[in-house]
Amino acid sequence: MSEYTTLQAMGLTEIDSISHYKLSNKDDQEILKIYFKRPEGSTLPNSSSFCFERNKVVAADSKAQAQSSKNSGSDPVLIGAIDELNSLSKAHNNGDRRAILLNELDRLEQVMASKIRELREDLARI
Repeated sequence: MSEYTTLQAMGLTEIDSISHYKLSNKDDQEILKIYFKRPEGSTLPNSSSFCFERNKVVAADSKAQAQSSKNSGSDPVLIGAIDELNSLSKAHNNGDRRAILLNELDRLEQVMASKIRELREDLARI
């Protein structure tokens, strides 16, 4: 799959097993987390994270800043990876995107319920 050269350069060899990705910011870093479809009981990781330093971009005037605001400060490798991930998701059927979001929502509800239960137990001990 030579069309995904950036992802391959990042060490991702099983491009077809990518299910989705998330991009987040922390301090001066952009964090790209790529999730994989894995069979039950697989020992391979379910995700891989990549950190990119955010470049400081200083625009000479507000017009130049507005023109560069789309990807200002983003690492070129990150931009290339996101472009490839977007084209990969378009190549795959997006019908299972709804199922992925529902699974993430269910998992979040479980985590929150567990945390609330833990806090109530701690409160009962006081």
